[in-house]
Amino acid sequence: MLANNEVGTIEPIAELARIAHDHGAMFHTDAVQAVGHIPINVKELEVDMLSASAHKFNGMKGSGFLYIRKGIEIPPYADGGSQESGKRAGTENIAAIVAMAVALKKNCDCMEESERKLKGFEETFLGRLTDANIDYIRNGSNDHLPGNVNISIKDADGEMLLHRLDLKEICISTGSACDSTDIRISHVIEAIRVPDAYADGTIRITFGADNRVDDAIKIADVLVDTLIK
Repeated sequence: MLANNEVGTIEPIAELARIAHDHGAMFHTDAVQAVGHIPINVKELEVDMLSASAHKFNGMKGSGFLYIRKGIEIPPYADGGSQESGKRAGTENIAAIVAMAVALKKNCDCMEESERKLKGFEETFLGRLTDANIDYIRNGSNDHLPGNVNISIKDADGEMLLHRLDLKEICISTGSACDSTDIRISHVIEAIRVPDAYADGTIRITFGADNRVDDAIKIADVLVDTLIK
């Protein structure tokens, strides 16, 4: 995974790919969270394959792409036709493919501006929590996806916070959206050893291009009011 979907950490993919290659293995990275949001150079990463999903950069759901390094041979996903360079037979969804390309170009064209904007939202949000003396830990590396804020609040209940904020029309999560039915502490939070007193109070807020600084202020203020009351 190029960037972790829960805590936003950008992983050392180039180093990991070199280790794999030193042992004669091919290396694929799931870059779904990262494509369109951070600069990516497949040659610098030294990956053999990289996958992306369009809906993560404002394209249509159900479309995506797989990068395969020249010289790497993989068997077809579906036989019977020459579509997708013989890798996946069947009629192509041209509208979704074009939309994906347009969406990706738009995201890449404004990537630096978006990063500055989203990191500003993060600072505003976290600053208000700090000013209110909320005892929290920010999870993940300093090298993280812009806009991804995963925090663990001491002696709090993440599930309670999720529902209380939902009543205020604020959507947050307690873990991965891929595992929304499981309210246990996520394996990621366990793996990075968040202290027990904080782990239950883990929530994730994700800011996007359509957010404003007022949104960051509102989320922080509602969260503070909920915790203090």
